[in-house]
Amino acid sequence: MGRSSAEQAQQNRARIVEIASGMFRARGIEAVSVADIMAAAGMTVGGFYKHFASKEALVDEATALAFDEALALWGRILGKDDATAEALRARLVEQYLRPNPQRHCPIIAFAPHVARKDGDAAARLAYDKGTGALLGAFFGADPQAMAENRIAEADPEVLVLFAAMVGARVLGEAAGDADWVRAVKKAVVDAVAQQGSG
Repeated sequence: MGRSSAEQAQQNRARIVEIASGMFRARGIEAVSVADIMAAAGMTVGGFYKHFASKEALVDEATALAFDEALALWGRILGKDDATAEALRARLVEQYLRPNPQRHCPIIAFAPHVARKDGDAAARLAYDKGTGALLGAFFGADPQAMAENRIAEADPEVLVLFAAMVGARVLGEAAGDADWVRAVKKAVVDAVAQQGSG
């Protein structure tokens, strides 16, 4: 294979992973077929197997990519200025709780897949590492901090706020814009804004 062919193959593979990651986040892994992904990529189903041994192999990479993208977004939000960690965290929570039906949080989108008893170990590892990195970012720490089992040093209040933020997003995605959902989201935003002021 010539250099340009190898580069094209690498670009095609990256495109498949990117498209699959977005589709999995929007619709769920089980609802998206290899044929759906390849059609969206403008490629044939037969071409899929030149890049991946199975759909599961693609899921592993798509999971990791989704978390990398989320971590980059969180980094942009958290790194905007010299505000306090609490103020930046409040900004992140407000952004996170805005409805975005096309771009589900990877913590939520991939949870059903990795929670299955017969779930893939590589996808579970990518999920664990990705969620740990997001938790580290939420703390305003090095994203590896949580992945390196330093959770014992973490502020329990911030852990609760992280869990509340994710839970409020799940409720918003499941129940929509109901009054009680708005009240839950506001309570989480208010709790984060007040954190550190007591």
